[in-house]
Amino acid sequence: MREELRRLLIDPRDGGALELTVADGTVGEVVTGRLRAADGHEYPVRAGIPRFFETAPTLQGQTSGSFGYKWTRTDTYLSPAMRAMGQRWLVERYGFGSIEEMRRHFEASPAMLDLGCGGGYTAQLWMGERWAGQTWIGLDISEAIDVAAQRLGPRGVSGFVQADGLHLPFAAATFSTVFAEGVLHHTPSTRDALASAVRVLRPGGEALFYVYRRKGPIREFVDDHVRRQIADLPPEEAWRRLEPLTRLGQVLAEAHVTITIPDDIPLLEIPAGTYDLQRFFYWHVAKLFWNADMPFEENQHINFDWYHPAFAHRQSEEDVRTWCAELGLRIVHLDAQESGYTVRAILDGQPGHGGYPR
Repeated sequence: MREELRRLLIDPRDGGALELTVADGTVGEVVTGRLRAADGHEYPVRAGIPRFFETAPTLQGQTSGSFGYKWTRTDTYLSPAMRAMGQRWLVERYGFGSIEEMRRHFEASPAMLDLGCGGGYTAQLWMGERWAGQTWIGLDISEAIDVAAQRLGPRGVSGFVQADGLHLPFAAATFSTVFAEGVLHHTPSTRDALASAVRVLRPGGEALFYVYRRKGPIREFVDDHVRRQIADLPPEEAWRRLEPLTRLGQVLAEAHVTITIPDDIPLLEIPAGTYDLQRFFYWHVAKLFWNADMPFEENQHINFDWYHPAFAHRQSEEDVRTWCAELGLRIVHLDAQESGYTVRAILDGQPGHGGYPR
């Protein structure tokens, strides 16, 4: 943990100051140690990472365990095909002309928080081999933060923090950019998570985030049904239980069958049109992701990401626009796709989001 990061940290419970004790390393580069609050509560520093969240038998603990498992399985998301798909999707949704433009945009920010960075997968899609910006901090609730540190630490970024996105260990108005790619909906409240991100954003700063979109009634029912069956299982068992769903997606895709829905079906929210059979199932029945350019384990990774986390809230566009207005965010870009909403917004004023939990 560098001094640059230590200076930014506060007690996430009340915003109080923290006193550092170094066990290994130096004040400027802490390897192990502890951060002590005024009331004696301590937060460990391990492997150079301050830890404000310890996995607990709660739904947030389940989220931490699920993503910790997924991102430490580095064999399931690093193929060239998956990287190319991820880069195309990022650029398209966030409205950049290229990955290079996205990188330059972030490097121009004085202080950036990657909120829910996981194992650093998304960051490595746009970040160069060497970070050329100023402050960049990655934060995640899970032990995937250690994977992120191994992957991105050598690129010269500022540091990593393990913490709950609803209880950020930073003072108000710390960052000029907060990036939350597919994260806010994996908390007890998408709206509260967005408010937490806005609290640490400077006036005039930019929030960039992606959240899931509410689907039709059949897909919503099946999604919740499957999630209820596996959310309480250990990640390894849940992964195994989901493999037949991924294989079904593969079978449907390899059938190369198209179907035509002659009329809109408002009761099921299914529009008329011609569909590939696998894509019809994907959007209107159950998430059965399959991309033939990627190996089975990477397709499985994407389905696991959807079904296993206990929290995976879906929103309407009205929800997203209302929350941004309430929090003082002026939307400058909103990409609406069947999967979700991608937003870039500027914090124009002081939002009414409350302070620290008491």
